[in-house]
Formats: sequence, C-alpha cells, structure tokens
Amino acid sequence: FPHMSVEANIAFPLKVRKKSSAEIKRRVGEMIERVGLKGHEKKLPSQLSGGQQQRVALARALVFEPGVLLLDEPFSALDKGLRGQMQAEMKRLHQETGTTFVFVTHDQSEALALSSRVAIFNHGKLLQVGAPDEVYDRPASRFVAEFLGEINMLPLKGVRNADNGATGLCEDRTITLRGNASAVGSNAILAIRPEYMSIAPEAAAGENGIAATAVASTYLGAATRLDLTTRQGAKVTVSVPNEVAASALSKGNSVWLTWPAEKGFLLPDGGQ
Repeated sequence: FPHMSVEANIAFPLKVRKKSSAEIKRRVGEMIERVGLKGHEKKLPSQLSGGQQQRVALARALVFEPGVLLLDEPFSALDKGLRGQMQAEMKRLHQETGTTFVFVTHDQSEALALSSRVAIFNHGKLLQVGAPDEVYDRPASRFVAEFLGEINMLPLKGVRNADNGATGLCEDRTITLRGNASAVGSNAILAIRPEYMSIAPEAAAGENGIAATAVASTYLGAATRLDLTTRQGAKVTVSVPNEVAASALSKGNSVWLTWPAEKGFLLPDGGQ
C-alpha cells in the first residue's frame, strides 16, 4: 500500500486478523529483521528500492504464517542483478519459515535454482513433476526437454535394449546409453544437453561420438558457443572454453563431439 509505511504494510494482515498490539509489534519486528529491512520501518514504498519493495511484499505475505504462499512471477520487473539477489533471499526465507511456496515462472533457470520440486505445464496439462535434476536430466517428453533449456537432438536408428540402457546407430556410428534409456521404438531421438558434450580431435573406439563441422561461433566471455553441423546435416550446439573453441576452429572446423553414455537419453521419434 503506497500510503503506508513499511511496518504498517507488514502489520496490516495481522490487524485484519485482530491480533493483539503486542503480538503485532513482535511479529512485525521479527519479520523486518528476517527480510533485512531494519532501519527502514518508517519509510514509504516510494522511498525504497525495487528489491526493498519486494522484501516488504514478501514480509507482508509471510507475517501471518500462511500454510501455502503463491508467488506469480514475483521477479519479472527486476533487473538481472536484483533478480539474483532476490532469488537467494527467497531461498533463505523458504528454508527459515518452512512455508510451502508455489512459485510460478517462465524462467527455466529460476525454476531449477529455487525449487525442491518442479512441475511443467503445457496448456494447462501437467506433463511432469519431480526434483529439478530429475526433470532436467530425465525429461518425460520432448516438450519438457526443450522447455528446460538448450538441447541437442540427433536421430538414432536400430535402437535395442542393452545392459542397463540401450544402443543404436547415429550416422552409422554405434551409440551407447546407460541408465537414462527406455523403450521408445526402433527409431528414436537421442537427446543430449550441450554442457555434457565435449570437443575432441577424434572419438576413441567404443566412445560415444559424432563427426561435425563448426559453422559459427559466439564469444560469451567465459566460454564460446559453437554451432556445428554433422555430416548428415543435424544441427548441434556446444558451449566450450574459449581456448578449446579456438583450437577447433584453427583445425579446419572439423571436430568430433563426444559425451558420456549416462548423459544421453531417448525421446520418441517425432513425439512431443
């Protein structure tokens, strides 16, 4: 409420619930301390920064100890630096209060960073729910795989079960999957997150690998993004250290992409 001070804003839910003056004073003081607003009690919202205003909103929502708190894109109006700060603050408050937070966001990295469980919806349909690492590394569908970040998809033929996984042919080279494979038919899509792929001058016998040519590079500061094309025309993206990218580009752009057997997973060919 723009016409109320910080402490009046936070006290409002308790006054509505007719708590005693002593209890209101105690709980408001504790909440102001918890969200790091000590010294700002008498200020109006217009006198606060964007991050401080968000903290007031959080404190007002948490002060009456709700069983569940719904946060609908709470950081969408904040700049990148402030978003990161508020994400850390949110995680700390969640751990301290023990309140169940239902956090709605379209920012995939935010969902993975903040959540103990992630639910992916598409047009109102729940597609998958699980721990962040589970839905990221073992997505149940192509939509989930693509929604949660960049992913490389390669056609895999002749898929068959193997010990604790599966094998198949990717551009005439045998590929092994371990742990993350499930029956999806003889033809499937091999999916690999870019960060799990490495660039090598060649792939050793029995190692997962595919030949590719670098067609474009983008300098990202700490790393370089390489866009590559395989011999049969599949598009692949990897993010590698700058010196690795420079070495790959200096050798005529032809490289091998390799990855651990446990980091690839199968998706239905053409399925969602």
